[in-house]
Amino acid sequence: MIKVVTDSTSDISPDVAAKFGITVVPMLVNIDGVMHEDGVNLTHETFYANLPHYKDVPKTAANSPGTMADAYRSTGADQVISIHIARKVSGVCNAADVAAMDVKDEGDNSIDVRVVDSATMTVGLGWQALAAAELAQRGATLDEILRELETLRNKIRLVAMADTLKYLRKGGRVSALNATVGELLQVKLMIELKDGNISMFDRVRTRGRGLERVVDEVRKTAAESGGLKKMALIYSGGNMQNDIAMIRSRLSDLAPFDPADDVLVTPIIGTHFGPLGIGIVMLAP
Repeated sequence: MIKVVTDSTSDISPDVAAKFGITVVPMLVNIDGVMHEDGVNLTHETFYANLPHYKDVPKTAANSPGTMADAYRSTGADQVISIHIARKVSGVCNAADVAAMDVKDEGDNSIDVRVVDSATMTVGLGWQALAAAELAQRGATLDEILRELETLRNKIRLVAMADTLKYLRKGGRVSALNATVGELLQVKLMIELKDGNISMFDRVRTRGRGLERVVDEVRKTAAESGGLKKMALIYSGGNMQNDIAMIRSRLSDLAPFDPADDVLVTPIIGTHFGPLGIGIVMLAP
C-alpha cells in the first residue's frame, strides 16, 4: 500500500486530506517565544489578524526527523511518498531524508519512503500531493507515481507581489539595505518561484502596478506555454476583496481556478511574505 505524506505548506484542507488519505505534517511557527503547530493550535485567520501586532516577526521551523518518522509510521503503509516544500527554501526535505533512513531499518515494520522535492510551495505542492494520492488510489506503482510527479513539477510556476519588504528582510530573503530602502520608497517586490528557486522579476512603486504585473506575468506564461491547465489565486491576509476580484476578472478566461475558492496561505509562508501579498499559481498543459 502506498500513502502520501506532505507538510502544511501544501495548503491542503483537512477535508481534502481526509478524502485522499493524505497525512499533512504541521510545520512550526515561533511567535513571540511560543511555538505553534500550523493548523493545529494556530489557524490561518488568527495568525493574519494578529500578524501586524506581534512584538517580533514570527520565525518558522522545519519538523524534526522524529516527527516525520512518526508520520510515516502512522500511515500504516509499507511505501510512502513524502513530498514537501522546495528544498532550497526549507529544511523539511532534509528532515524527511533522515526519517526515511530511520524507518527503512525497522525489520518487519520497515517502510520504503521516497522523499520528493516539489520545487514549489502552497497550492503547487498541494497539486502534486493530490496527484500522487489519486494515482496511488488507482493502483499505480511507486515508480509510476514518481515519474508523473517529475513531469508535473516542471509545469508549475508561482508569481506574486509582496506588499512590504519588512518580512522578507527579517526572514533573510532580501538584504537589510535593499529592504530598508524599499520600505522607505514603499516598493512592492514581484517574486516568482519556479524549479525550486525564488527570484525577483520586478520592483514597482504602487500596489496597483504590482497587481498589473501579476496579471501580465500570468498572461505571459500562458502565451509561452500554449495556455494553462489550471491556476489558483493565493493571498496572505488582509482586506483584499477588490484586488482579488480584479485579478480574477482579468484572468478568468485563461483557465479554471483550482481550488475554486481563493487560498489564504499558511502562516509558514505568510511569516516570510507578510500581509497583503497576492499571487497566482499556474499549471501549464
